[in-house]
Amino acid sequence: MENKTSKYFKYAIGEIVLVVIGILIALQINNWNEIQKEKAREQQILNSLREEFKQNINELEFDHKINLACINALKILLNFETSSDFETRTLDSLIGQAYNFATFDPRLGVINDLNSSGNLELIRDTKLRYALNQWTGELSDYQEDIIIRREYWINNYSPLVNKYIPLRNTDIFIDRTDYTRNFRVNTRQVPKSNYIEFLTNLETDGALFDYYLNQSFVTINEENILDFLEKTIVLIEANIQDD
Repeated sequence: MENKTSKYFKYAIGEIVLVVIGILIALQINNWNEIQKEKAREQQILNSLREEFKQNINELEFDHKINLACINALKILLNFETSSDFETRTLDSLIGQAYNFATFDPRLGVINDLNSSGNLELIRDTKLRYALNQWTGELSDYQEDIIIRREYWINNYSPLVNKYIPLRNTDIFIDRTDYTRNFRVNTRQVPKSNYIEFLTNLETDGALFDYYLNQSFVTINEENILDFLEKTIVLIEANIQDD
């Protein structure tokens, strides 16, 4: 009787061990499947981030080029010699370029979704995850500077130009491939003395210089953001596993 009981217990224990082993194997398989799903999801996220960052780089480079042209025009205006014979058309062109600035509007759909959903944690590279966490913060200084620039442009620079020179005269020199222009307005002639007074007036000189400084801060931030985007996209691509 004791032998039968002993055999029964051994058999029962063996069955329990097998069941436990089976459960552990099943859990391992399930865990492995979950890990593979997370890795696949991570790859989808990385590919989406790469596309979004590429678009941001392209748009920022385009805007930065326009803003550099604006700064260059402001430099020329600040050093313009009114004593020499000049064409008013030349000044119209420079004022038009100085009047033409761009604002980088970053695409943040993917990164905002990652932050709100908590899926940013699916990215295993800690260095990349840290960089992505810094992305919106990188924009803070830039966003402050573009607000300052726009307010100064509206409240100070633009009204001052309008006192001396018709802004419509600059229209033919503003060429923006990102905007569709169906028509151009005709120019309006004013005495050459208006242009001379515009350039020799101390208030104008101060306004041009302040605008130049504001635009300079914007372009410096653009260069910093561009550097950040390019370094981050290198990290993104290093983690993408191409099939």
